[in-house]
Amino acid sequence: MEVRVLGALTLDDGRIALARRDRAVMGALAVRLGASASVESLAAALWGDHRPASWTHVIAGCIMRLRRRIEPARIETTARGYRLLPEHLEVDAAWFELLAARGTEQLAVGEPERAAHTFAEALALWRGEPFVELPDWQPAQIASGRLDEMRLSVEELLLDAQLQAGEVQEVATSACARVAEAPLRERRWVILAVAQYRQGRQADALGTVRKARRLLVAELGLEPCTELADLEAAILRQDPHLLSEHVLRSANPECPYFGPDPAGTGDAERYVGREQEVAAAVRTLDEHGMLLVSGPSGVGTSSFVRAGIGAQLLARGVEVAIVTPGEHPADALREVGLTIGPSLLIVDQCERAFAVEDPDELDEFFALLSRIALAGMLVVAMRADRLGSLALRDGFAQTIPSHLLMLAPLDPARLRAVVEQPAERAGLILEPGLVEILLRDATGRALPLLSHALCEVWARREGRVLTVDGYRASGEIDGAVATVAEGVLAALSTREALLLRDILLRLVEVTADGTVLARRVERSRIAIDDAHARIVDRLVDARLLTTDEETVQLSHDGLARAWPRLRDWLADDVEGQRIMRHLGATADGWDAMGRPDSEVYRGGRLTTARRWQAAAHPALTAVERAFLDASTAHQTAGLVAAQTLP
Repeated sequence: MEVRVLGALTLDDGRIALARRDRAVMGALAVRLGASASVESLAAALWGDHRPASWTHVIAGCIMRLRRRIEPARIETTARGYRLLPEHLEVDAAWFELLAARGTEQLAVGEPERAAHTFAEALALWRGEPFVELPDWQPAQIASGRLDEMRLSVEELLLDAQLQAGEVQEVATSACARVAEAPLRERRWVILAVAQYRQGRQADALGTVRKARRLLVAELGLEPCTELADLEAAILRQDPHLLSEHVLRSANPECPYFGPDPAGTGDAERYVGREQEVAAAVRTLDEHGMLLVSGPSGVGTSSFVRAGIGAQLLARGVEVAIVTPGEHPADALREVGLTIGPSLLIVDQCERAFAVEDPDELDEFFALLSRIALAGMLVVAMRADRLGSLALRDGFAQTIPSHLLMLAPLDPARLRAVVEQPAERAGLILEPGLVEILLRDATGRALPLLSHALCEVWARREGRVLTVDGYRASGEIDGAVATVAEGVLAALSTREALLLRDILLRLVEVTADGTVLARRVERSRIAIDDAHARIVDRLVDARLLTTDEETVQLSHDGLARAWPRLRDWLADDVEGQRIMRHLGATADGWDAMGRPDSEVYRGGRLTTARRWQAAAHPALTAVERAFLDASTAHQTAGLVAAQTLP
């Protein structure tokens, strides 16, 4: 059955008639095709905040009638409401997106004639505003806005394809109309000016560019984009590239790759390679409300839950909060503050919670997670090698592992997409042979390390071209992180290098089995003074650390394993790292309790800490220094008192 939503909703070209309410419910289900729509959300689509007393019965009646009218297509009842299954349906919005992607691929491989035909076919599907029956329902507004933005982009891609196919006269005429329809879309002015230039109308082309500049300044107070500025300069110097088959396209000045940092909820357009897993994850959330995502270190779990799952739910109007457990994971959960309504909590890198030494705090953390799972949707991301730790979490362990999604390393085809698609979208060129070398070297490596290497290659690009020589100079995948870190270290004085070592050793932990874990640490324990703060800023600028107002952490666990010098530092002072972690946690607890004498170090513990301090000369926080001084003073006072006894 055909479902048309690009305009007034119709079924089979109007042959299946629907009443007004039935049509609105069908439209709401189509907005979330394949996903569950709660009864409450359907009610909001029909009546907003003014539901009638019989609203549940009205919706049930709409569903009953729709089920009869749309067979063999099905509306499935779920735990949260209803889901329109995509089987036996041909939805024009989905077909439009498919054609848009197909045309883009045809244009990229040098088939502009076929691309123009495909883009024209996609645009012909439009009859009006999408989901027009639901003007006040936020999910429909979001979906409509997204589709309309795609339509505008496809209109420009059609002009681009026609221009590459040599249809200069047609493009010049059509581009004038497209500019009039959306005068603030700069790409349309670029295509119009290039078409005029190829017609031999150089003065008109220059006038078009300058008219666009004046309009942007008058309407938005903005200077034109790089494309328009470059085009104006190219026209003035009569650049021969303007007569080539491709429309002038400047490279995006921003690096299109994420680097070692995980992608965020705002990076959905740049996040590629996991489309099928994202769809499966969202379906599981719709059905069960909770999901455990796991995989080996470096598989890209953090980016998956943020730019994949989080971005999808955010686009549907769901409130999304992200927490990474730090030194006090239960406190982090209490500070989330999700509002009443559809919500999703993502607990990323949950394995870090098990670094907490206080078992009561760990119990509290998982008890809070269990309560949150009952109130809204919950996604927990955890490295596969730490999944066994969940077995000891009674209650929580029996619930969430039954909804497990295990991420495997990307296969070569999807790795290729990770490399090629961001470059293509940014207007960059990959030197022949570079992709094959990257795919060969990426096998068995952490995905963030590949992304970091790509950032370094981008930084060494030659104009718009990412080169093999740039990749070699970056240190390749295995050496890219070490090359950057060593470069930061080499620029420091001897004293600053010691501060860098102290900072990094506070941010990692070696488990009993030798696994290196990155730790999220309070900034006050890292940026101890201005000198430490300056080193932190250098490491953040080099993308070796990530930080917010309160905490600091390594960009990725894999960084600790990829930099040989840091591995050597860890091996040289394993016991010192244990003493430092215990001292930091104990001193913070002592300070939070009001600095009672009952909590200070005594005897062998104090002796060991003082010997380590004298030998290693660590940079301690003010609280840590005060704690050791108080411990020493308490022990000294005890010895004096003992000596004065009769």
